[in-house]
Amino acid sequence: MHTRRSFTTPVGAPSVPSSAEGLRVLLLNYEYPPLGGGAGIATEALARGLAEHGALVDVVTTGPGSDPLSVESVVAGARGGRVTVHRVRGRREGVHQAGLRSAASYLRAALPVVRRLCRTARYDVVHCFFSLPTGLLLPLARLRGTPVVMSLRGSDVPGYDSSDLTLQRLHRVLRPLTRRLWRRAGRVVALSDALAELARNTDRDIPLTVIRNGVDTELFHPPVAPRPVRMDRVRCLAVSRLVERKGLADLLHALASLERGRFELEIVGEGRDEAELRALTARLGLTGEVRFAGALDRVSTAERYRGADLFTLASWDESFGNVFAEAMASGLPIVGTNVGGIPEFITHEENGLLVPPRDPAAIAAAIRRMADDPPMRAAMRDRNRAKAESELSWQRTTRQYLAIYTSLAARRIVAAPVRTRALESARVTQ
Repeated sequence: MHTRRSFTTPVGAPSVPSSAEGLRVLLLNYEYPPLGGGAGIATEALARGLAEHGALVDVVTTGPGSDPLSVESVVAGARGGRVTVHRVRGRREGVHQAGLRSAASYLRAALPVVRRLCRTARYDVVHCFFSLPTGLLLPLARLRGTPVVMSLRGSDVPGYDSSDLTLQRLHRVLRPLTRRLWRRAGRVVALSDALAELARNTDRDIPLTVIRNGVDTELFHPPVAPRPVRMDRVRCLAVSRLVERKGLADLLHALASLERGRFELEIVGEGRDEAELRALTARLGLTGEVRFAGALDRVSTAERYRGADLFTLASWDESFGNVFAEAMASGLPIVGTNVGGIPEFITHEENGLLVPPRDPAAIAAAIRRMADDPPMRAAMRDRNRAKAESELSWQRTTRQYLAIYTSLAARRIVAAPVRTRALESARVTQ
């Protein structure tokens, strides 16, 4: 049986509890490692962080296999916290590629599991990643007044990724539903200031907070023995889904304009545009300079960061950019674009070079400038690692979410006696 916990939260900004023992949290996300990208990684990191504080966390997500339901439990921390992952059958197109069919299959399979959990466990908070598609569970889940936190990730916000016409048409049709889902939440959380501002174009009145992702600074770290900084051979790395908005075609055109034999590029990731990008690589005569590594696990990806000299990605849209945070933690100087949430933690000429999107010439100039200035690269390497450690820890992200949970749960506990007294008064007057 779940014992209700007493919350003591002062008026004003919520304090961060020193412990979350007894706190019961339900996390909903159709992506969770090994499936998905940044949102799945964030969900797992938050679940483990909460458990380390003593919380009991249930996660309902998609499984990689064909079993209708699998359950796995992880004990995390010395305070009795636990993460229980409930995986339902989904129809994913790939590890990093979902699609509408996959989203719909998750909703169908997850709904009875969510209903059962809400019936048998009294949660303090239900936390939903992606208002669409995951948020569609909320009106049907029978939450019984449980406070809801909604995390906006990018693709679920109208106006994001203008290159995806199907997504834009879907958002136009579903905009009224999106507003209703956001207003159902006690708190809506955006991944960056840029994404928050985009969300306000749809609804100016939602209670909105910005909480950025963290990065695993133990997994992603510089090489123990720093590689020599060379000018004659520069290893560039891009880690990305192979889709149009990541600007990989622009990056290939930029590389084609640089001195041959001096630069090499490794692309880690998979996606629907892979065949097209491979064909472009061949047409540009870059077959010897560009390597497609495919989708790698996180340990192997971390090794690729440590083997590179420079991280490069020319995104057209980016709500946050987990891979930029991973590059920072790995001590890599960065060439990126000045879009979305990227400039919020990468400062031009301080820890990276930022250029306009869709501009291969500007990308090429930034890469060449990095290659020609080893002292600048070395300084950016040190700044990036220090900044990742101080500003992008998952512990910090977990504490920020805990403050929101505490505030919402305290509000619920205070409101319950008020409603009870009102009902008793109504009975007396009848």
